[in-house]
Amino acid sequence: MATLIMILVIVFFPRIIMLVSEKLSFLKTVGPVFICYLTGFLLSTPLKNAGADMTLASDISSILVLIGMPLILFSADLPALKKLAKPMLISFTIDIVAVIVVAIGSFFIFKDMLPNAHNISGMLVGTYTGGTPNMIAIGHGLNAGPERIMLLQTADMIGGGIYFFMLLSIMPRLLKKVLPEYQPVGSYNPEEAKYYAETFSGSKQSVKPLKAFMSRVGLVSVSIVCVLISMGICLLLPSQYGNTGLAKLGEYTALIMLLVTSFGIILSFVRKIRYATGSYSTGQYFLLMFSVGMGLCFDISAVSNSLVLLGMLLVIQFGTVLLHIIMAKIWKIDYHTMIITSTAGVFGPAFIIPVANALHNDEIILPGILCGILGYAIGNYLGIGIGQLLYLLG
Repeated sequence: MATLIMILVIVFFPRIIMLVSEKLSFLKTVGPVFICYLTGFLLSTPLKNAGADMTLASDISSILVLIGMPLILFSADLPALKKLAKPMLISFTIDIVAVIVVAIGSFFIFKDMLPNAHNISGMLVGTYTGGTPNMIAIGHGLNAGPERIMLLQTADMIGGGIYFFMLLSIMPRLLKKVLPEYQPVGSYNPEEAKYYAETFSGSKQSVKPLKAFMSRVGLVSVSIVCVLISMGICLLLPSQYGNTGLAKLGEYTALIMLLVTSFGIILSFVRKIRYATGSYSTGQYFLLMFSVGMGLCFDISAVSNSLVLLGMLLVIQFGTVLLHIIMAKIWKIDYHTMIITSTAGVFGPAFIIPVANALHNDEIILPGILCGILGYAIGNYLGIGIGQLLYLLG
């Protein structure tokens, strides 16, 4: 009975959080991912004492994140990237280079203070290229464990909150003194910007409920097929430890994540899938279910060096921003473009509109969202790649 209750909590609690968040702005500010982690953690002890199978919670979570990632990527309109102006593309590329350089440097600074610091660098490369979905996916791919993913999410909420406040307040005025002015290009399309904003913010879209439900069922089915094919490919590979059958899959967690990411990107080029209703929001829901499951598996006794972890995150986050500013100065990138591409990298598409509004510039909304989409698409490859590289170097 306790195990059944645990499964129901994983499946339905994120929906409750989403409904309550619409009424309470505080919860929306804190973020549903963190609330789901926290709820899972708070319920873990009573459910465990009642006899719930926590190993099953871990197994379910592993499947949920694999299904969720392709759903996030199905709606990625990568062909639209050709609409990006050259300065925007250069600035986002600079941002990616900056986070890779700073994350690698931070690994060598913190590796003696934090065990498995390569996981932190890898997850933050993905996070500050794409967003929270990438952090979760990379953490799972690198076997970081629920404790580290939850602590890093908490630290990111602190660091991200500070930076977002700066973006809306002092950053525009400061960077205006350092970087060139933005030159309008007259390319703003409000309808197109509204479509992407709704798609990647989880906003309700004007679609009949039954049609929306059937669309989501179809998309989830396609995503499950992607996961099964990825697992099937890995089952064909030899085991380094003599494992057989499904036991081999544990050796190929990172590869499975990269394969489902690749399938998600490939299928995003199919127009019927890309423009299907509810892909991104459904993927986000799967990641929220994953977060509840990981919270249930959280082991408080395994928590140590949390302040060091926060320090490493702040170094990577603000070190990336500083290096981005320096390189933007060298490349003569204007301050609007630098700020919006930094927002796309650190936060993802959902935060573009508030920052663009603070800059009083609607033209940069669509390019900013497109950069965020690109970040989602490449974040897992970069994060897992850097994490594995640093593991070998460490």
